[in-house]
Amino acid sequence: MSTPTAAHTMVLFDWNGTVVCDADRARDALNDVLASYGADPVSKDQFPTTFRLPMAEMFESLGLPPEHGPDAESRWNTAMTRRITTLRPGTRNALVALADNGAWLGVVSAASADAVAFDINTLNVPALWDTVVAPAADKTSVLRSLRHHGDRAYYVGDTPYDMACATEAGYVPIGVRGGYASEAALRAAGAHTMIDSLDELTVFTATKRVTLDDLTI
Repeated sequence: MSTPTAAHTMVLFDWNGTVVCDADRARDALNDVLASYGADPVSKDQFPTTFRLPMAEMFESLGLPPEHGPDAESRWNTAMTRRITTLRPGTRNALVALADNGAWLGVVSAASADAVAFDINTLNVPALWDTVVAPAADKTSVLRSLRHHGDRAYYVGDTPYDMACATEAGYVPIGVRGGYASEAALRAAGAHTMIDSLDELTVFTATKRVTLDDLTI
């Protein structure tokens, strides 16, 4: 990996719904957990407005007692490792291009380490990460602790929570379409811009060092 300097761009990613396109898998896993507690399932239409981080808050909003939150989250992560999903378009090309141009790359995810490792292994994600933090119980704190690795910092995510944490930690928040939340929700939470494919991020590798302020995406 490259040795980080203050001149480097850093790009950190959420995992579920961002690097992997797994909203259906996440909903199925959530419904598995709810069924185990005798709770009503969440429909496909309900999922974008139901899913939230921290997950303990989501489970409580769905009627589970607070003391069951940690167990419910553990069950959700286990269920996620039972289904293979797909990478977001452009992921491999984006990671290679960003790494080749000296970007400091990382994952900061609320998912368990086992769940992230399962996807990395089954989907053959390029081993180009400078750091993988999973689970990140408090994304804002983790992002702040890593902020010194570059003078330009971007966090790519698919939930309003991701956008809020990125902004609070001093990153430019980039929202992805087709994740767990709607584009409107991401923009309302502060997304600077929206992308469909991760290879749209390769604009950061340009010799000119284009920043998001230059973009019209």
